Amino acid sequence: MIKNISSKKRTLMMAVLLFGAFVSLLAETFLNNALPTIMTIFKVNQATAQWLTTSYLLVVGLMIPMSAWIFESFNLRQNFLTMMLIFLAGSLICVFAPNFPVLLLGRIIEAVAAGSLMPFIQNVILLMFPPEKRGMAMGITGLVIGFGPAVGPTISGLILRYADWQMLFIILSIASGIVAICAVFSIQNITEPRKSTTDLVSFVGSFFGFGLILYSLSDIGNTGKITIAIAAFFTIGTLIILLFCRRQLRMKNPLLNIRVFHNLKFDLCTLLSTISNISMVGIELVLPLYLQTTRQESALTSGLVMMPGALLMIVCNPVSGSLFDKFGIKKLALFGFSMLLLGTFPMTVFNSKTSLVLISLCYAIRMVGISFTMMTTFTAGINVVEPQMTAHANAGSSTVRQIGGSLGTALSMLVISLCANGVSNAKTTNLTVGYRWGFILMLTFAIIGFLGSLFLSEKEN
Repeated sequence: MIKNISSKKRTLMMAVLLFGAFVSLLAETFLNNALPTIMTIFKVNQATAQWLTTSYLLVVGLMIPMSAWIFESFNLRQNFLTMMLIFLAGSLICVFAPNFPVLLLGRIIEAVAAGSLMPFIQNVILLMFPPEKRGMAMGITGLVIGFGPAVGPTISGLILRYADWQMLFIILSIASGIVAICAVFSIQNITEPRKSTTDLVSFVGSFFGFGLILYSLSDIGNTGKITIAIAAFFTIGTLIILLFCRRQLRMKNPLLNIRVFHNLKFDLCTLLSTISNISMVGIELVLPLYLQTTRQESALTSGLVMMPGALLMIVCNPVSGSLFDKFGIKKLALFGFSMLLLGTFPMTVFNSKTSLVLISLCYAIRMVGISFTMMTTFTAGINVVEPQMTAHANAGSSTVRQIGGSLGTALSMLVISLCANGVSNAKTTNLTVGYRWGFILMLTFAIIGFLGSLFLSEKEN
């Protein structure tokens, strides 16, 4: 049962929730610019240091499938405060980490909270707003989802010019502490927790199945190649997830109710939202690498090239949400994927001398397209399921989107690596060809998204 709250309390509650989401999402990319310094201080190589980012994304992906059970089993205030305090504890461990393993442990603890936090916040917002008003609310949520990771490297780059790497975690600690204090006075318990038994087999299956799949995709993304061991891990993980799904279908109170995927409209919207996420995280990986390897640009220059696109997301996400409430999903999705095509097509002919202004413009156009597709298609999918299935639909769609993002980055790096080998003896030429095929892959996803949008219902919202 959902309790009604006033408009003022709802707005305040949403603001605190989104601030918490922003802190956890900022942490995803906040450490990227500090990795070289950490490598020197703790005497670890790049592959080892990279696990500070990879492990964060891995654990976030592991927590999402459990989010529906967590959301339904505990009251909202207790849930949110616990997550923020766990995140605060992880950040403080990182501040005082005496060695790399302790620093990695702190990042993993942060990710445990972050992985539960985003689906939780989406669930609360979906409950607080009726279907006809969800577009604007989820548009603002999409702003946080896209803007936090996008500005992380730029903000951290500026901080690191004047302070040590520990300052990054001090800022995360202070921010999460402020959110926790505000939550005490603003978060309302608008639902009643549902008492349910904990199925240990489902928890273990979810942990190892999704964990092996995400680890395999992350390793491919990091190395740009597939080894026999990684292929085996991916296969075992897939088999475990198939058994997990079979068990969920047989349970009265499953950890993740996958029956929601029987709804074909929900499936299509989830696919389109996933393609949008792949388009966002894929280009956020490929474009900086292209700039820094083929053009020898600095990390700060890469961040500045991508900043206009990130800023446009601030404007376009609420606008797309408002338009979604008025016009439904089909027109917005077709427009969004058209913009994605328009911004991606010129990238397929980028070379080592392409103008930075053109690169920035194309990236900005793509981000406009993503703003009009990612959260609107997600919201449209949630709107077509029964209200009692909302938490499970959110968890299912978010899990698919997370795995899709990992798959997109893995495929991108694999394509770049394969196509860059053996083209010529010139390293720069090899890399240019490799990244060109990476951009072609992004174009392919945009085409699939546009074609899929044609099958959306004209009136669906």
